[in-house]
This record gives sequence, structure tokens and C-alpha cells, in this order.
Amino acid sequence: MGGEPIRLRGSTSVRDVQLFPFDDESLGFGLFTQVTVALKRGMPAPSTFVFFSDRVDRFSLGALRGMTVRSRQRLISSMAGQDGVECVALLGAFRFRGRGPLNGQWVANAFVEWPDNRWWTAWQPIGPTRELVGLEPQVRTATDGSPRPSGVGGWFAWARRDGLKLRVQREHPPVH
Repeated sequence: MGGEPIRLRGSTSVRDVQLFPFDDESLGFGLFTQVTVALKRGMPAPSTFVFFSDRVDRFSLGALRGMTVRSRQRLISSMAGQDGVECVALLGAFRFRGRGPLNGQWVANAFVEWPDNRWWTAWQPIGPTRELVGLEPQVRTATDGSPRPSGVGGWFAWARRDGLKLRVQREHPPVH
């Protein structure tokens, strides 16, 4: 990412701990549920949720499709590099990349990473009419010894290594 600023569509809200709890697994399943609910309206575009203790910043990444994977990862790493970030999540519908019969299949996915490099992910194939295939999602975590999925994560380490920090210009509502 060079000299030109990137404009992202985003929003900030107070962190509702019922919706976005602090427990890893509860937060992960809550985010995965948001993806499955969004499937009823269409294929959910990739988005990033940046969690702070008191708020959540959400950024739509759909407009960045033309960006290289490395540039998108660097952008998410700069989001992770902000002061006070508790964790970062990438969620939406993605094409599965890997070996076997699922290669190229659309999957609902939520991936969450914390500054200590632990992560949690859930994914489930999406059928032709946007229904989930199977009884429940596949869940993997760093703490269960699973290898981190390729193409996601490592954001906090990259932010620390390269000193990345997103500068967010927040528009404030008019005061009357």
C-alpha cells in the first residue's frame, strides 16, 4: 500500500457483550452466527471486525477485491496494530482453497485472532440455495494444536514487526 489513502466503508458501535462476549469460543460462534444470518439476504461480502474493550469497528472489504492478498493482509494487520485492539475477526462467504472435493466451494467462515497469536475459526460449506451443508461448522483453534489456515491471520505479528497502525478518520455526528 503506497502513498494513496484507502477509503473503507465502516462503522463503530458500542460493544454489546451479549452479542460480542469476551470468551474466545462464545465470540467466535457469535460471529459465525452473524454470517449464517446474513446468508438469508445474499452472499455476505468479507468484512473485518476490530474489537476494543468498549467498542467494535466494522469494515466492509468487498470494495477491495482488486487488491492483492498481501495488500489486504497488510491492511488488516494495520487494523490490528491500533492501540487497544483486543482481537480482529474476518468473516463472510469465501471460496475454499485447498485439496479435495471442497476446493472452490463457497463456505461461511469466521476467523478471529488475538494479539498473543491464538486464533479461532469456524467454517461450513454453503449449498446452491445459500443453505449450510452439514449439521454444524468445522471448528479449529490454535489451542487445540490445529495449524492456522493459510491466507488468514498473523495480523498482530505483522503489525508489530512492521510498525503498522491504521489511522481512522471518524466522522462525528453534527451537534445541534
